[in-house]
Amino acid sequence: MKEAFTYLLVFISLPIVLLLLRAVSDLPTSILPPPEMVAKLLWEERSSLIGHTLETMKIALLGYALANAITLSLSISFLYVKRLEDFVTPWTVVIKNIPYVTLAGILIVTMGDTMLPKLIIVVLVTFFPLLANLKKGLKATDPVLIDRMQTLNASRWQVFRKVRWPTALPYYMAAHEIAFTSSIVGAIVAEWFFSSKGLGFLIVQATTEYRADRLYAVTFIASMLSVFAYIGIRIADRKLFKWKQRS
Repeated sequence: MKEAFTYLLVFISLPIVLLLLRAVSDLPTSILPPPEMVAKLLWEERSSLIGHTLETMKIALLGYALANAITLSLSISFLYVKRLEDFVTPWTVVIKNIPYVTLAGILIVTMGDTMLPKLIIVVLVTFFPLLANLKKGLKATDPVLIDRMQTLNASRWQVFRKVRWPTALPYYMAAHEIAFTSSIVGAIVAEWFFSSKGLGFLIVQATTEYRADRLYAVTFIASMLSVFAYIGIRIADRKLFKWKQRS
């Protein structure tokens, strides 16, 4: 509750900071719009902004779901197919370090303005922190516990469900704090490079038209989405590990 109140205070203080900046600078309205101008645009263009926001969230959530599915599949496979990790890891390192500008250019040429290249960008942005944390969590299991489970003739599934997964879950949830917010940023970046709708498209449009009020409005919406995503993960984390907090 205190954390949510802190973020609320931050958003309330943003108009005050904007007013102070206008008071101490001579920047024109076309560069630094007053808060009331941004608020007016948010209200007058609410239907359009909601539509573009939903488009961005659709890309972000779909890409995020795909990244989680790939992460879970690979991390579990690494446990039981030892050489698979040695083969996959170099590829993940290489792909991770490809500049997104270059990758976006390749995707534009090969796939055009479709949903698939945007999903690929979101998956790449969110996939690596999830995989790194989950791998570490699954390997952090106490070997003594595994030995005891095997002594009791537990199956692989029972060992995974009762020992490995509970150990890995805190690591996995910690990764979501970064990955979930990054999925929204990734969707906006993807729309920046190739899209005719979404918050990324609005940012490009506002920049080319020198619409500072719209640029500030879209930035505010994107920030709100990322903060809500972070708070949502924090709440889920507390619900999952309520027993740990009590102890």
